[in-house]
Amino acid sequence: MADFETSYSVVNRVLVIEDEADERDRLRDLLEKDGLTVETVKDGGQSRGAFNMNKPDLVLLDLILPNESGYEVCEWIKEQDETVPVVIHSAISMEDSVKLAERVGADAYLVKPADDGDILTTIRNTAEEVWRRNHLDGPSDSGGKVRFECTHCHSKIKVLAKHRGHQLSCPKCGTRVVVPRA
Repeated sequence: MADFETSYSVVNRVLVIEDEADERDRLRDLLEKDGLTVETVKDGGQSRGAFNMNKPDLVLLDLILPNESGYEVCEWIKEQDETVPVVIHSAISMEDSVKLAERVGADAYLVKPADDGDILTTIRNTAEEVWRRNHLDGPSDSGGKVRFECTHCHSKIKVLAKHRGHQLSCPKCGTRVVVPRA
């Protein structure tokens, strides 16, 4: 079982975009068993609605989908919010496919069939890597800054890294917030 609590990121909600029903159900069961909230959809059109209605903390995306490729879906997701990690999970193992996925914004690439442990580890590691890239101004040991949002008013807050784990008041609404640990 993956240890999401020691990760630098918070991964609670995963959007699985997979056209094959058996694989979609298998992934949902695996992730839910590991304590994650999972929403599944079967194509790009459904993924847009799901993403907009319940923004996920991470997207697990197949490349071969009806009507629209996973590359197009990945590119759209990254245009909406580049901070949401996208993990490609595809039967396509060609190097050109991996390179194209990287160009459209994918953060990780898993080739099917992937071991359950590899899926969970990749989700955790990718979420951590993307969180660090988007929330820290420098290496964690350099005394950089931590960026995060107020849980109440969603205003952007940036504080010195030395304040990780401490409580402070949001400068906009006054709500007590905890600076994420990194």
